[in-house]
Amino acid sequence: MVPLRKAKAPAPADTPSARTPRQPRGEARVESILAAAAQLIAESGTAAVSMHAVARSAQTSIGSMYHFFPDRESLLDALAERHLQSIRAINQTIADITPATWQALSAHAAIDRLVTPFIAHLRRHPDFLALMHGRMSTQEDADFIRGIRRMLAARLPRVPARRLDGYAAVMHALAAGGMHVGYERAPGRQDLYLQEIPRAIAAYLAHVEQGG
Repeated sequence: MVPLRKAKAPAPADTPSARTPRQPRGEARVESILAAAAQLIAESGTAAVSMHAVARSAQTSIGSMYHFFPDRESLLDALAERHLQSIRAINQTIADITPATWQALSAHAAIDRLVTPFIAHLRRHPDFLALMHGRMSTQEDADFIRGIRRMLAARLPRVPARRLDGYAAVMHALAAGGMHVGYERAPGRQDLYLQEIPRAIAAYLAHVEQGG
């Protein structure tokens, strides 16, 4: 449920990437660098991220920065990959929910199981929207839509597949579209959007289940 633009193109094979630390001290340094980058993004957007700015914020040398991250883009990519790993884990958790569980939940409870993990991630990581806007992989987005589709199939077993696909597309649009508007046009009211978007999706699901 992330505001999406065209996904970032894969990097060429010769594009430099982050170096994996081999010692605990190096791991701690990388954690500090990534945390500093995330904080800068949360406060001022990705434009605020430069190698020197992150080094100052992380209280590390510019040499250490370049030791682990060849350039600014590799730093942003490393931070984005962490978010993607979390999104993949959330999608897998949703995929593991059984049809019987989906059927036993109310519409609001079902949407809570579907959407709340993403909301929680966004709240824990205020850098997420600014960093991932335009970087989200189409695979993670497709997995989220499949999760919606499985939930609908379990709850509406008599509804034709094509109609379920349409319902899933609308629910995804409510989530991703709502966050897109919130990020682009009302950045100071993102908490309101995070609170109200699940309610809107739950109301839509309840309407559909009542034969609307």
